[in-house]
This record gives sequence, C-alpha cells and structure tokens, in this order.
Amino acid sequence: MKASSIQIGKTYEVVVGRGKTIVKVVDINPKSGAWICETQTGKDITVGDATRFLKAVGEAKGSKKGKPKKASKKPTPLEPVTETKASKPTTATEFVAQLGQAFKEADKRLRAARNAFDLGLIDQAKLDATTDEYNTALTRLRAAGGKAGSGGRCLGQMSGLAAAYRVLSEAGQPMNARQICDTTIEQGYWDPQGATPDATISSAILHEMKKKGDASRFERPGKGLFAVKK
Repeated sequence: MKASSIQIGKTYEVVVGRGKTIVKVVDINPKSGAWICETQTGKDITVGDATRFLKAVGEAKGSKKGKPKKASKKPTPLEPVTETKASKPTTATEFVAQLGQAFKEADKRLRAARNAFDLGLIDQAKLDATTDEYNTALTRLRAAGGKAGSGGRCLGQMSGLAAAYRVLSEAGQPMNARQICDTTIEQGYWDPQGATPDATISSAILHEMKKKGDASRFERPGKGLFAVKK
C-alpha cells in the first residue's frame, strides 16, 4: 500500500515474518515515520515499511477500542531512544508535512557539516554519519509521496573544498577566493550557508595547505591567489 493511504484508527492486514496478521494503526512515530500498531491480542508492534500493509479490513474482532495507546518507550530498530513531543499527525497530509520538516532539518545539518569538514572542525566519520541521516530523511519523505524541493540538490553537491579544487582545475589558472566562490555557486557545485562563503573557501584551502604541506593539492602563486598543483 501507499504510505499516504495508511491512516490512524484504521485496521489493516500486514505481513509479519513469514505470515500475516491483523493490526490497528494507533499512532505514528514523528521522528522515524514508522506506524505503531496494535495486534488483536493487544500487543504493540512497529511497522516501518508501507509495503508490509496488504489491505484495509473491517474492525478486527477482539481488538481493543478507545483511545490509542501511547507509544512504547522501549526502542526498536526503527525508533529512536529519545521520544520527542512533536504533534501527532492525524492525516496523510500532516504526516508528509512532518517528514518534510525532518528532511529540511537534516538538509541544514548536512550543509553545516560539509562546511565544518572543509575547515577541519569535524572528521570524515562525522560527515558520513550526517550524510546517512540526510539520505534516510530523503528516502522516507519520497516514500510517503513528498517532494524534497530545492533541498534535494544537497545530495549531489560537493563540499566547498572539493568544489574549489574542481573550479581551479577547470580554470587552469590562479583565482582569488571571491572568484572561486562565485564560480562554484554559478556552476551549481556548492551551495554555501554562511554569510561569508569566500572566507570559508579561503580558510578551507589554507587549512589543507598547512595540514598536508607538500601533499596539499593547492598552492599560492601570488598574493591572494590560489591554484592547483600541476
């Protein structure tokens, strides 16, 4: 089934292991986007994949009626350890909106992480972890039928330092930080978030030159100019 057609309070036939069972959707985890369901025996299970929902059925016999039970605090592979107090979505539209907001936040964190990586403030492992969070948020949004909008461009973009190296390599001649910055933006290689992106580029290049020494990819052929080593 499509994620947008799965509603709180409705009863569905779902795949569990190698079999099937009847469950009632009682809540949605606002952080992970997983559906919290109640079986006919009153047991709570979490379903994170919409394709496990086979079809909607009538009110299941023996199922408990009344107010939905609160989500279990015990973490599962699809739930975070810490629950948030975000408002619970009651419609498919609200559900998609919450996933969209989560994606926007992940997008901002990834852009900030790339800038921090260029400046040597975080390592590759931290950048990779932030990238994974972004990819997960984007996948969940698209699976629910939502659109990433302009934020989706972040997935295919480079870090500022990588973009600077590409621009200088393509130019084949020295450029100052402002020229490098403007070109990375015009070519769509980089989407800076700070107020002084040219300073970020300059700091990132100088950081690599200082850290790697002769092994650096960059050099300074003149005052205020940068170029790639031949």
